[in-house]
Amino acid sequence: MTVLQKQQQLIQQISAIKDENLLTMIEEELSYHLQTNADITDDLTSYELEELISLANEPTDKDTISLDEYRKATERWRTKL
Repeated sequence: MTVLQKQQQLIQQISAIKDENLLTMIEEELSYHLQTNADITDDLTSYELEELISLANEPTDKDTISLDEYRKATERWRTKL
């Protein structure tokens, strides 16, 4: 599919949208991507950026518990009153 064909297809799809909220979402996304050198972190403060980097560097299993630990923690929920 050529660029022109893709543009025409997108125009047709957008023209068929009746939901104003969806159109607003598309407009926001398009505006963001049309900015030159736009980065999702551009508007973050230095504190927010440091926190984001810290969270990204955490081990993926940091908050994982074993099945036995889970069962012990939820045992009282399974008992009859």
